[in-house]
Amino acid sequence: MTLEPSISEAHRLAAWARAVRQSTLKRLRQVPEGRENWRPAAAALSFADIAQHLVDADDWLFAKLADPDIPRMRAVAGSAVVASRAEFEGLLGRLTITGDCRTLTLARMTDEQLARAMPDDRFGGEVTTWWVIVRGNLDHEAHHRGQLAVYLRLVGTPNTGDPATAAPRREI
Repeated sequence: MTLEPSISEAHRLAAWARAVRQSTLKRLRQVPEGRENWRPAAAALSFADIAQHLVDADDWLFAKLADPDIPRMRAVAGSAVVASRAEFEGLLGRLTITGDCRTLTLARMTDEQLARAMPDDRFGGEVTTWWVIVRGNLDHEAHHRGQLAVYLRLVGTPNTGDPATAAPRREI
């Protein structure tokens, strides 16, 4: 995707947010049925936990934009246990919805809103709204997308969607 120089920063962020979410959903849809709650270790997030955590991260971003003083959020292993594939698909539906809301929210932001200072204890005390969006949400999701790719390999699922690159299945 090539962006024209005249496109606003908000629209660039929105396009990035959309691409990040599409890539994340692609990986989550590759989770084998029955493996939605799988995790590589007891203290690690499961596939379902990661999906729920990303929904929570979007909700946190919306709240942070409304009230810059809210504290950071943290993932909790075991916070999302799904009982069926249908329940997992419902979670992915919520992730799609929050992603769409995030894209629209970002596209509507002004340069002044993106430049607004806000407190954030993770990144040196005070940062811009742009920094919270990029580092606190979009880069954060990219981190978990990489985690999903590793998980998929561990359960024997290719992370490309191409059958020619399929890793042999092995039980864990």
